Amino acid sequence: MKLFYKYFLIISSLLFIISCGNQKPADGSYTFHVYSTNDIHGRYFDSLYVAGNNGELVNQYSLASIVTLIKEARENEGSDNVVLLDIGDHLQGDNAPFYYNFIDTISPHIYPKIANYLKYDAVVVGNHDIETGHSVYDRVDAQFDMPYLAANAIRDDTDTPYFEPYTILKKQGVKIAVIGLTNPNVPSWLSPTLWSGMHFQDIVSSLEHWVAYVKEKENPHIIIAAMHSGLGDEDKNDLENPSRYVAKHVKGIDLVLASHDHRVAVEKYMNGDKEVLLLEGGSRASNLSKADISFDIKDGAINNLVMEGHTIKIAGVAPDKEYMDYFRDAFLDVREFTNRKVGELHDDIDSRDAYFGPSLYVDMIHTLQLKASGADISFVAPLSFNKQINKGDLNYQNLLDIYPFENQLNMIELTGQEVKDYLEYSYSMWVNPNPKQSGHLLNISDGSGERFRLKSPHYNFDSAAGIIYEVDITKPDKERVNIISMANGDAFNLDNKYTVAITSYRASGGGDLLTLGAGIPHDELQSRIVERFADIREILYNQIQEEGVLTATKLNQWKFVPEGLANSLGEKDYKEMFGR
Repeated sequence: MKLFYKYFLIISSLLFIISCGNQKPADGSYTFHVYSTNDIHGRYFDSLYVAGNNGELVNQYSLASIVTLIKEARENEGSDNVVLLDIGDHLQGDNAPFYYNFIDTISPHIYPKIANYLKYDAVVVGNHDIETGHSVYDRVDAQFDMPYLAANAIRDDTDTPYFEPYTILKKQGVKIAVIGLTNPNVPSWLSPTLWSGMHFQDIVSSLEHWVAYVKEKENPHIIIAAMHSGLGDEDKNDLENPSRYVAKHVKGIDLVLASHDHRVAVEKYMNGDKEVLLLEGGSRASNLSKADISFDIKDGAINNLVMEGHTIKIAGVAPDKEYMDYFRDAFLDVREFTNRKVGELHDDIDSRDAYFGPSLYVDMIHTLQLKASGADISFVAPLSFNKQINKGDLNYQNLLDIYPFENQLNMIELTGQEVKDYLEYSYSMWVNPNPKQSGHLLNISDGSGERFRLKSPHYNFDSAAGIIYEVDITKPDKERVNIISMANGDAFNLDNKYTVAITSYRASGGGDLLTLGAGIPHDELQSRIVERFADIREILYNQIQEEGVLTATKLNQWKFVPEGLANSLGEKDYKEMFGR
C-alpha cells in the first residue's frame, strides 16, 4: 500500500514536483488522447476456458484486443500523448480473477501484472473489486505500478482516503489530474467485513472537495473525474449513478469517465460556460472509450480547449499475440483449474424454469442454504439468467455457472410479517401488474422487434423455501402472497420470529428487499444478522466434495395461482423471452 499518498498528500505533491523538475509547457498547440476501459469483469483473454453452447472457444472481445489498439495508439499518436485509465470492476466476473483471488494466492495476482504490462496510468476501484475483500484488493494494490484510486473510500481511523485519491500525470509539461472515485453504495451491497476500516462518501461532495484541492495544490491544466458510477439523470444527484449530474453540475472538471451500469455513452453537457465530455464504454472489454483533447497554451494558460469523444468497438480487432504469449502460462493454469472435475450432477438443471415457479435450479440452492445454516426459511433468486447444465461430470466452470457471484451465506432474523412483506416486494417486481390485460405473467417489456425483456433485474426475484405459499397473480401489490404454513406443516404466524438464510448481498440491503420490502431501516440490518457462514459457492463445492454427487430436487413449496391462467401466460412468456 502506497502510504505516502494516503497520509501525506501535500508532501507527495512536493516530492513529485521536485522529482519531475519545474518544467512548464511551452507555448503552442497540444493534443492528448485519453483511452479508458471499464467493467472488464475478468475478460482478460481472447479464449474461453471451456467450449460454449456453439462449441467455440473464442471470446468475441477481450483485453487481448484492447492491447492491440493501445500499442497502435502509442506508436501512431506518441506514447507521451496517450493516457490509459481503467474505471473499475476488474477483479470479479470471470475465472481468471477468481482463480488468482482465492485459489492461487501465492503467485503474483494476474490483474496487476496485466495492468502493469499495459502501462495504465491509473486504475479506479470498483464495487466488485471491494467485493473480493481486503486480502485481495490490498494485495493487488501493492502490486500495481500505478495508483489505485478511490478518493471517497475513507479510513475510519485517520479520516483520510484508504486508496490514493488522485494522480497527476505530466505529459510534455502539461499536468493532467485524474481524480478517482468508487461507488459509495457499497454498504448497501456488501458485508461490512469486506470493507472494514473504511466508510464511503458520496461522489459529488467528495469530488467537489478534491477538485478544489488539486486546483490549489497542483494547478493542473486538465481535470478528469474517473468514477465507478453509472450515468443516471443529469439533474438528479443519485448516490449510485451520478455521472451525468457531475458532468453538468460539478465545476472545474473537463472530462467525466463513467462505468458501473455497463452502458455505452458519448455525451456532452454544458456546465456553466464550458462544455464537459462524458464517456462510458459498456462492459467486458466490448468497447474502448477515447477522448481527443486539443488546446493551446500561452503563458502557461489553456485556451481553445476542444474535446471529442469516441467509442471504439472491439469485436473484430485481432488479439495481440505478444500479450497472449506473455500470459500463456497463467491462462493455462486457469483453464486447468476450470476444467478440473469436482463431482457429478445427478439432474439436468435450467435457470429459465425459475421465472415460472419452483425449479430444480433454485430449489437446489434453497436446500443448500437451509442445510448449511439450519435456518427456518431460505430466500434465493436465480442468479444465472439463461443457463442450462446437463447431468454428468461437473467441473469448476459449472459451479461458476450455477453460482456466478461471490456471496457469503448469512442467517438473519425476521418476523413473519417481514417475511411476507419481503416476498410481496419481490413478486411486485416479478409479476405483471395486469396479467389478464397484458397477456403476460412476467413484468416484461416489448423488446422492439427483439425478444421481450424483464423490467426488473432477475437476480432480485427471490422465492422462499421452508414455507408453503401461493402467489395470486390477479391481486395487486402487497396482496399477492398467501403463506399457508411452514414446510413441515406447523403454523406460520405473522408475529413470530424466524431465522432466514440469505446472501450477504441481501443482508446488506442489496436489491432493497429488506429495506423497501420488509421495511427494515438500513442502519438496523446488521443487527438482524444472527450468524455468518462461508461463501455460498464454497459451501456448494464442499458439499460436492463430501458427497460426490450434487442432487437437485424440486421442493414445490410455492406456486402461482390461478394455476390455469398462470401456466398459459407463463408458456407464452417463456417462448417470447427464450425463443422456444
